[in-house]
Amino acid sequence: MTTSMAANFADTWRSCGAAEEGGDYCKSDAYTNILNTLSSCSDGGGKSVILRGNSSKLSNSRVGDADLSVLVKALLAHGQVTELDLSYNSISDNGLGTLSLYLKDPSCSLQSLHLGFNDFTEQGADLLANALQFNGSLISLSLDGCKIGGKGGIHIASMLQVNRTLTHLGLAYTDLDADCIIAMATVLHGNQTLKSVDLSRPLLHSRLEESTIHISRMLQVNSTLTELKLSLHSMTDTGCEWLCSHLLENTSLTHLDLSSNKLSRDGGRHFAGLLRANTPLTSLNLSCNHIDDHGLTDISSALLVNTRLTCLNVCYNKAGDGGLCELAACLQTNNTSLTHLYIWGNLLGTPSCDAFRELLESCRLHPDNTDVHSYVVDNITHLSRTRHHAY
Repeated sequence: MTTSMAANFADTWRSCGAAEEGGDYCKSDAYTNILNTLSSCSDGGGKSVILRGNSSKLSNSRVGDADLSVLVKALLAHGQVTELDLSYNSISDNGLGTLSLYLKDPSCSLQSLHLGFNDFTEQGADLLANALQFNGSLISLSLDGCKIGGKGGIHIASMLQVNRTLTHLGLAYTDLDADCIIAMATVLHGNQTLKSVDLSRPLLHSRLEESTIHISRMLQVNSTLTELKLSLHSMTDTGCEWLCSHLLENTSLTHLDLSSNKLSRDGGRHFAGLLRANTPLTSLNLSCNHIDDHGLTDISSALLVNTRLTCLNVCYNKAGDGGLCELAACLQTNNTSLTHLYIWGNLLGTPSCDAFRELLESCRLHPDNTDVHSYVVDNITHLSRTRHHAY
């Protein structure tokens, strides 16, 4: 929000607060803290209201249900806000009811809504999902960290059968269950709007990987989804084989996150086959698995012929000098498309440190596009982690 726009909304908030409960609301700490936050807000030209509960101004008095009624009145009166960030607050199911009424209002202008890490449950998710069946403006919704559970996730999945504006959806760490993941995959067979979905860390108890099978089948036919995050899905090499075989027929997915799963060297081999096919995939996150030297060597071999992948994250995969040196040699010789590479947390011996030092010194790998920096002590090359990490 520009400085003048922020001032205007702060004035609107002040007016709405003064009219609430005969002016008594203006005496509350929450009102004062929110007003101070809005008055200092400036995002360089957008139309955003940022009220994150983990900010210094709100950490002791977070936005709650009572504040939302005033906030909604201010949003309706102002009419120009397109982004609302209420993450890390104390909003419960009652607050979601108030917010849902605003989303149903024809004058609602919101395009992006962040509600991550609040206190609402499946009941709040049901109210929100119902509102989004009528809303025609929202394109991005983040519920990361809200414990809506499997039933809440089912409500969101049902909404996606009707909603045709939402393009980005975040459901990470929301305690989704297998039935919910399967429902999401089923809905995405037909949804032609959603482009990015984060389903990280569901609560899956079966070892049969039913959810992975359904997601794989969905990806075989879906032609809209470009980004999918499946971190902490307990995916094994068997599930990875299913996924890769179906991705061979996918024409849209460019970003895939499979970090913190149970992939081993066989998983690396399956992805090597996928990369050789030059699918649309441009970014692949395999960090925090167990691909080791053998799997990384297979991937490196595939990168000799792959011309699409630009970003690869293989941090914390128990790979040693064999796999890492093969990867570095691949970049030095045939591969010219891979520009971002992250390797920290592997078994970095002197040979692999020397290899990546050469990559950096030759400018084949830009220092801003990797998570390691080389230095020499007593003529021995070492690598240290930089702030440019991707995990």
